[in-house]
Amino acid sequence: MNNVILSGKYPQFAERLRQLGYHVIYSEILPNLIPYEQDHADMQCLILDDTAFILRECTRLAKDLTPYYNVVMTEEPVGGKYPANVRLNAAVMGKTVIARLDALDNKVKQYCETHGYQLVNVKQGYAKCSCAIVSDNALITADNGIYHSLKELNFDVLKIEQGRVKLDGADYGFIGGASGLDVHNGKRSLYSAGNIAGHPDYPRIKEFCLQHGTELYSLTDSELTDIGGLLFC
Repeated sequence: MNNVILSGKYPQFAERLRQLGYHVIYSEILPNLIPYEQDHADMQCLILDDTAFILRECTRLAKDLTPYYNVVMTEEPVGGKYPANVRLNAAVMGKTVIARLDALDNKVKQYCETHGYQLVNVKQGYAKCSCAIVSDNALITADNGIYHSLKELNFDVLKIEQGRVKLDGADYGFIGGASGLDVHNGKRSLYSAGNIAGHPDYPRIKEFCLQHGTELYSLTDSELTDIGGLLFC
């Protein structure tokens, strides 16, 4: 499959992805969420193996993904206030799922328990937003809690400066919300919404990705922007 799920609020990124050969699927707009996350794909969808977990409110997105995945709608409705808004906001590294487990949807937890996934509990409910996945055992984050939790489990974690990512309507965004990892034919490509070279930690990010055999691609030369992630699937 060569699909990518992202917000429709930023057509420049979608158009560039189409030029690169991807089929773009837009996330939905959920009015009950706070304005700057209403269209964020990483709030609405979580893919594990051949199963796509979708917020029960996102019926159009579920229909769009049905040809490609076994679609499972969340058990609980999404809430407008944290942490009820992060039912599916989990970072996935191979067979490890990182999330605030008391907020993660029950169907996801049940799936992980029966399909051999390791669940890692962190205080940060915006786990997917906070992590740029580089490989099955490496990620980039500015979150101290995630950094220490994953280091204790012997994952390779690059800690970067907080902020430095634009998020319309908020003080700053997150590196995971401004990026997405695509793995195709054994090749790993980390795409960024905007120019990753503009981040002050870019030299360290570039070196870290090279160490893990992951190539960096900036979709545009504009400011690095948290758009709710790029979900390649």
